[in-house]
Amino acid sequence: MTSSSDDGTHTGPEHADAARGRFSWRSPDGRVVAIVAVLVALVVTVQALWARGQSLFGGREALLLLVLATLFAFAERFVVVFPVRRGAHTISLSEVPLVLALIWCSPAAVVLARVLGGTAGLLAFRRQRGVKLLFNVALYATEATVATAVFRMIAEPGHTLEPRGWLAAYAAALVVDVVSIVLVTMVIALHDDSQEWRRLVTADIKQLIQLPMMIVTTTLALITAIVVRDQMLAAVLLAVLLFAIFEVFRRYALQTQGHAQVEQLYAFTRSLHGSRDLESVIDTVLSRVRDVTRADTAELVVATGGGEPVSFRLSAQDRVPTRHHDRPDPAAWWYPALSGEPVHLAPAVAQVDGRPVDGMAVPVAMDRGTGVLMVYDSLADISTFSAEDLRLLQALTAHAAVALTNIGLVERLRHTSMHDALTGLPNRRLLLMDLRNAIEAGIIRGPVGVLLADIDRFKEINDALGHDVGDDLLRQIGQRLQAAFEGRGTVARLGGDEFAVVVTGCTSTQEVLDAAEELRRIVAEPVPVGDMGLNAQASVGVSFAPEHGIEPDRLLQRADVAMYAAKHAHAGVRAYQAQDDLNTPRRLTLMAELRSAVENGALTVAYQPKVDPSDGRVLGAEALARWLRPDGPVPPDEFIPLAERAGLIPALTRFILDTALAACAQWRHGGPDLSVAVNLSPQILTEPGLADDVSDALRRHGLPPSALTLEITENGVMEDPARSMRTLELLHALGVKLSIDDFGTGHSSLGRLAELPIHEMKIDKSFVRGLTTDQTRRAVTDAALQLGRTLGLIVVAEGVEDETELEYLSRHGCGVIQGYYISRPLPGPDFAEWLRGRPTAHLPELGVRTADA
Repeated sequence: MTSSSDDGTHTGPEHADAARGRFSWRSPDGRVVAIVAVLVALVVTVQALWARGQSLFGGREALLLLVLATLFAFAERFVVVFPVRRGAHTISLSEVPLVLALIWCSPAAVVLARVLGGTAGLLAFRRQRGVKLLFNVALYATEATVATAVFRMIAEPGHTLEPRGWLAAYAAALVVDVVSIVLVTMVIALHDDSQEWRRLVTADIKQLIQLPMMIVTTTLALITAIVVRDQMLAAVLLAVLLFAIFEVFRRYALQTQGHAQVEQLYAFTRSLHGSRDLESVIDTVLSRVRDVTRADTAELVVATGGGEPVSFRLSAQDRVPTRHHDRPDPAAWWYPALSGEPVHLAPAVAQVDGRPVDGMAVPVAMDRGTGVLMVYDSLADISTFSAEDLRLLQALTAHAAVALTNIGLVERLRHTSMHDALTGLPNRRLLLMDLRNAIEAGIIRGPVGVLLADIDRFKEINDALGHDVGDDLLRQIGQRLQAAFEGRGTVARLGGDEFAVVVTGCTSTQEVLDAAEELRRIVAEPVPVGDMGLNAQASVGVSFAPEHGIEPDRLLQRADVAMYAAKHAHAGVRAYQAQDDLNTPRRLTLMAELRSAVENGALTVAYQPKVDPSDGRVLGAEALARWLRPDGPVPPDEFIPLAERAGLIPALTRFILDTALAACAQWRHGGPDLSVAVNLSPQILTEPGLADDVSDALRRHGLPPSALTLEITENGVMEDPARSMRTLELLHALGVKLSIDDFGTGHSSLGRLAELPIHEMKIDKSFVRGLTTDQTRRAVTDAALQLGRTLGLIVVAEGVEDETELEYLSRHGCGVIQGYYISRPLPGPDFAEWLRGRPTAHLPELGVRTADA
């Protein structure tokens, strides 16, 4: 009686696909292969030591080897399966040919007969393939080697059929059982839970070393050897007796398994008794049902009566049940069980995508709800689920239904599916339901408002103080909002740091906006967290029904658009406006085309000259991205925000940087040492690898760092000051020039400006245009020029459009100018031509010269 592995490794479509993937030594199959390699190495080493100076086997042994291999093969036809949790041990009558081989054959012949016969039997009778077959063949070789070692250690050579030889045969059979059980248990544990192998080993040794069967089969083998020595034909009678003994033992095993199922049912009921924890009850139900029914996957589907059903699934890949919200397909194989009809899915001749190999589904009757408990994809140790298995599943389901009803599963799931776990507030699903009801009942009397609030810089709180503090902050804000708007609408948490309020009972849109301002004030109130008080700010977007639509999803989406517009404009509260919506059909189309244009290098770069106003020298140019579609150009103010929204800024920045530096290298080749300026988005400013990318690009084009100026905005730095400063310091250390773009339009302080490692500042064009006639603009420009001189910065004025502006800036010490009066942005070849001495016609007086003129 020896064991082989029938571990519960699933062989359905999912695992077939996985098997076609890359092999990994860390996977269960990889570890099994590693065990096989070790076993084979041990067998080969021991056999090589025994074979030194001896022939493997003689000619007479060849026929005997063939007979024994045939007996080993047929031993695989008569097996008894003992389930062990997620795996199974199979017990065969292989002791008979094994003992005969130990008595009659050399060590090499014993192993060869066992391997050849066992492999043929596994292929023909047990239909094993792949890693499972590989392991069992290695196991058989190991068993034969261990048995030979034990037998040779005890038996006296030449007297193997005497009492000492009998003892050696019994000892060899017992040791082989122990070794095979340990190895098989190890493989089972690899496919289920690697932490359970000690407990499995202990349980296996107690349950699976069937001494009566082992003693009987070993005794019959010894008697067979003695009888064959004296009377060959008498072996036929022994074969009949051996088959009868096997049938008796098989029936005993079936009866034992029946008793075990009753015990499992009792243990299942006992494990559920008294438990009130939802997760533990569901885990117990699914894990025990999988084990008892010998299934790869168990699943519980619960119809909550509101929204989509909730399903809990436990399979070989999961340590704990996973929760899913899937709307059931009426064509699903288990769907009739929702109507109370048990389903028994037999194996299909041809596998259908999305369907398991086989399965069973049983209705679960619970108070205030219904459900389905199903198992599918039977393990390899059973051919398929039987009618008895279906009845067993029905019995398990009846006990499970009582336990699930007792814990109020349906009510809990209904509440969980409609409420946020952290704050206890309604979630998006319940908010949309309440919004629909409010619209149907309320818009005749007045507008229904949707307020969507996002906590500004909430990530910084999490990063600095930890997620526990952030969670506490969200809970307290939720409680305050709930108290403030109770009776006036629904307060919900949508996830992350977003809250939403449906406001009803308003007589005008202004009342809705007043409610939004109230929401902001509530969020801004100090929140005590531990020993500190936190002050949060919120950006609030507002939409109205029916003005902005009457569909709940549309209203929430438009409130979301308004919220992001408020955040971008630092406006606090903002009502939805069509121009804010980035999800119009045109913009969605542009976003898709922009991704393709960036990836395929279909964008271009234009260059606007930067000139010294005192003498007309060309100092360099600013690189500006351009996108030309078949229906015309797309303004940068339109496609740059789309790139930010689509996550294309890193790729777009690398393209512009590489193109601009290549052009600059051409300008400087045999010409003046011009520089090029490239704008950086706030998104790229926080990328940790930006400095390395810039360094690599400069090196690739053979340019010094001083040839590149990177332009950043005040607001870009302020979005994430700490990370932005780290990036700026790295770029400064690299030697790249840094410039503050659009100075005067941001929200930074002068103290912050003084701390930045910058080389120049650019006065925004809104202050330059008309500065000679507008006193306010002239005052701002003068202040910027004075500040630049004080801080030792180069001051650049952009947007210069006429001679009076040029003369004023030159007279007041502006270092660099650019604008349409000098030149419009030019494509690369046109700019190169412009540099060669043919400036635009509207600049005759300036006498443009190059930097080394």
